[in-house]
Amino acid sequence: MMLSRIGRAVAAAALVCGSAPAFASDLPAAPAPLPTFVAAPVEAPSPYGILSEARFGVLAHGVDEHEFGTVDVNGEVLFSKVYHLQGAWDYLIPRFHLGGNLNTSGRTSDVYGGVTWQFPIYGRFFGELGFGGDLNDGNTSLVFPKGNTDIRVGCVANFRESASLGYHLDDHWNLMAFAEHASNAGLCAHNEGITAIGGRVGYVF
Repeated sequence: MMLSRIGRAVAAAALVCGSAPAFASDLPAAPAPLPTFVAAPVEAPSPYGILSEARFGVLAHGVDEHEFGTVDVNGEVLFSKVYHLQGAWDYLIPRFHLGGNLNTSGRTSDVYGGVTWQFPIYGRFFGELGFGGDLNDGNTSLVFPKGNTDIRVGCVANFRESASLGYHLDDHWNLMAFAEHASNAGLCAHNEGITAIGGRVGYVF
């Protein structure tokens, strides 16, 4: 009698143990552990601060004007965008620029500042539009002697517009065909304006 009771107890225990995995499989899965969030690494500041790009070029000065036939050496720096938008909307945000043109024949030179919008065209090709103002050392006389060959800039301060067609050689170097025009929009006695065209190379930091 005692042996049969022990046998029944052993059989019941074996049955419980055998059905335990099947019972466990019917239970809901334990929730996955919550992810551990790690702060993004802090990027080292650029050694150039807020500077974005530097450009240098050679321009034909005074196209179709009195000072035509002389050459400007152009230099310009662009600064990082102060704000960014999502996707293609970011092309609406310009970069600030500062630059200057030094005439190699002692004719009209200038310094300028403003904003530049850059946008892709196709593949590595891109376009740019710029707007701002300049300060020049041109001839602002009201009366010009006969035979004077200076550009009649009229004002020391002018409005300035520019346009470029460029090509990204790689992540750092750009080549650009470039044109600019500065004039005073008729605000002074003379408004001959200055147009220059040429090529520039840019290095993105």
